[in-house]
Amino acid sequence: MRQHYPHNITLKVKSNVAVAGTSLSGFCTGALLGAGASLYFTGTECTKVVYTSSSSGSTRYPRESYSASNIVRSIISLDWSGISSVASFQFPLPDQLPSSMNHTDGNGSYCKIDYQLKLQLGGREIVE
Repeated sequence: MRQHYPHNITLKVKSNVAVAGTSLSGFCTGALLGAGASLYFTGTECTKVVYTSSSSGSTRYPRESYSASNIVRSIISLDWSGISSVASFQFPLPDQLPSSMNHTDGNGSYCKIDYQLKLQLGGREIVE
């Protein structure tokens, strides 16, 4: 998977599939990369449940419950080659990492788990 960003910055992951207990690897290239660049691996779980409740009598009220939590947020070390505009990375994924998923029930409820690589340059995040 390859993404091009402003200022000719590229973030490439060597595989489109990442499995818990294996390694995620790739590289970043770009003229603006340097000591101020940080790479993060993040995972989030989001759930929304839509339901109805009733008070005394038969009046039904629509309700929603929402939850979001971070599964993982790790800083990935960037290995600078002799060329200042290329950095490689290799990151071991935790053994118990849940699989990515996205489920909706058609009534507005959903549950999803997703992961992202985020390259931060001088405080500005770039998402893969």
